[in-house]
Amino acid sequence: MNDPILIAEWLPDGVFERLQAEFPHAKLIDARSAEIRDARLKDAVAVYGLPPIEQIQSAPKLRWIQLISAGVPWDLCPVARGRGITVTNLSGLYGTTIAEHALAMMLQLSRNLHIAFAQQQRRIWDRTLRETMRDLHGATLGIVGAGDIGQSIARLCRALGMRVVGCRRTPQPTPYVDQVYPIGDLQAMLAECDVLAVAAPLTAQSENMLGTAEFAALKRGAIYINVSRGGIAQEQALLAALQSGHVAAAGLDVFAVEPLAPDHPFWSMPQVLVSPHYSGETINLSARPAERFARNLSRWLKHEPLEGLVDLEAGY
Repeated sequence: MNDPILIAEWLPDGVFERLQAEFPHAKLIDARSAEIRDARLKDAVAVYGLPPIEQIQSAPKLRWIQLISAGVPWDLCPVARGRGITVTNLSGLYGTTIAEHALAMMLQLSRNLHIAFAQQQRRIWDRTLRETMRDLHGATLGIVGAGDIGQSIARLCRALGMRVVGCRRTPQPTPYVDQVYPIGDLQAMLAECDVLAVAAPLTAQSENMLGTAEFAALKRGAIYINVSRGGIAQEQALLAALQSGHVAAAGLDVFAVEPLAPDHPFWSMPQVLVSPHYSGETINLSARPAERFARNLSRWLKHEPLEGLVDLEAGY
């Protein structure tokens, strides 16, 4: 193959050389510097990583983009669809690690460990924390987005003895979920939730889907966890629900604007846990994304179906 395939994202040491050895007839270009990527993109037929979307129109030969995330930028889909470019992502790789992060936040907030830690720094012994502590066993977890990540969260929470309900675009029997609601019945599902976990992709349909009415529909005192995309919730509605106490606490790994501004109220709210969008980084820092790319490259060269194929109409 004479047309270049650009490797435009981070790889573990030695992996680029292994890819070259595994695919000797493919013209793999180390384009991990923006200068090389931009210079070679016009001739590339495939890219590992996402080039600047505005540059895709200047890459007439481009036929395949392998993303290095499970999330799909909303503005990529119409461009790729119009150009006939195949897009694949890393869906299916992140479920277990992101689920552990979500569960860690649930446990910390339900046991008041975030408050206990702050008091530890000041050497305060305060057993009144027990008065607002709760068990997850026997509680109901609601999941918005019951795909791979949502099902992984459900699996861990079922092991704790939680009842799990879920809401997804295409309601169907779902592993580890006791009851699945269609998206039109979202508020009915929310009314059951002691804990709500958001694990849905950000699409035109899911953006801002959780607003004032949805947070009001939650059980009073519910815990809110978001490990997918901040834009799924209307931030002012979430803030108001937290300030009123209707939502007791929130564990947030993602935000509408990142990085979170230094003066944002979330930083100083004692009932909010903030983590810097890193719940999936054990996967990103491993060899597994490159292994997915290698499998897909082999399939692509043989014109076989690819793993993680993105539905460009649905946006994920």
